Amino acid sequence: MTDRKTKSHQVTALDHDIAANIELFREADRLDEAAYQIIQYDGANAEALAQFTEAKALADAKRAVAQKDWERIKRMTKI
Repeated sequence: MTDRKTKSHQVTALDHDIAANIELFREADRLDEAAYQIIQYDGANAEALAQFTEAKALADAKRAVAQKDWERIKRMTKI
């Protein structure tokens, strides 16, 4: 019985980790989309290009965090 409770708890924790990771990727996608919205109509404007570069860097950083977290989750499930 103890093993069953432990496994159930692990699945719940894993489900939580996966859901949180999905949200990280969604946020990265949202930030990426927002970055491209900046230059959608005025990509030649130097100020817009600077804003895009900054916004895109934030999106890329968020995606890197999400990817690193996903790798952690994958390692946990191979135990």
